[in-house]
Amino acid sequence: MNFRHLEVFHAVMTAGTVTGAARQLGVSQPSVTTTLKAAENGLGLQLFLREGGRLIPTDEARTLFEEAQRAHEALDSLTTIAESLKVGQGGHVRIAAVPTLSLDLLPDAIAAFEERHTGFRYTVETLDSDVIIDMLDNRKGTCHLGFVFGKEQDAGLSFTEIGAVKLFAVIPADWNPGDDPEINIAELEGRPYVGSFAGTALAQERNRLFAEVGVEPSVVVRGHNHRVAGALVERGLGWTILDSLTTQAMLQGPRRDAFAVRQLPGANALPVVAAYPSRRQLSNAAALFIECFQDAFDRLESSARAEGREASSMEI
Repeated sequence: MNFRHLEVFHAVMTAGTVTGAARQLGVSQPSVTTTLKAAENGLGLQLFLREGGRLIPTDEARTLFEEAQRAHEALDSLTTIAESLKVGQGGHVRIAAVPTLSLDLLPDAIAAFEERHTGFRYTVETLDSDVIIDMLDNRKGTCHLGFVFGKEQDAGLSFTEIGAVKLFAVIPADWNPGDDPEINIAELEGRPYVGSFAGTALAQERNRLFAEVGVEPSVVVRGHNHRVAGALVERGLGWTILDSLTTQAMLQGPRRDAFAVRQLPGANALPVVAAYPSRRQLSNAAALFIECFQDAFDRLESSARAEGREASSMEI
């Protein structure tokens, strides 16, 4: 008995007549009769006795109906769940994000998602971008979404661009960087530099900026975490190049007088993107979460512009 046989059998049992079953299913009476006969032939059982235009269930049919009823209820439940998922109610979203995007953006996005859509569970990991890209591999698929800076070429991934963040020079305050809102990298030649962020979008842009002025950075610490690099600058170990999200968080912290933020002429903004496997269809829940992350990013951008901290262009 296949699914269509089960559906027709259940309709006939509950309606009591071929006419009622046809009306219930929205099909013709001959279609119901043909399917019912096919079910009986396939099972090798007579399911109904036909008396005076009426269908009388056999004992075998009554026994089968008990299981058919459970199967039909399970199908109804499955349909209800599918409808809930379609409108954003229920499911499991596995998310990974680089540390910088996990400071405020990711919690804000989850909070917004929870307000709009009910019944979801979350798995959230804060990881370096190369680890996130590996987790999104089509063969492994250990997370649905990754939020990173920049687009990895030839990674078998698709990307939705959320926005972009500016880059700034963050310098120990006791270096007396002056009042000019801009600073050229050449002015910092020979000074200790914090954080290499090897293999990241920030590293690529940093390398381009240093190459343009013909300066080799004097690296004192190598790492991947933008916030740790900022903390080392706060303690006077050297200067670094950071994104505006990290610098905004630093400017709200207790050591905001320990460093200065300066614009970098010619620095390109870093794209903030949602990444996901290109060979797997993006789930409805994941698509809805990207919308919430986008909204959180837009709100943060508006807030930064309104506050106007530090230099006049300290917005995202």
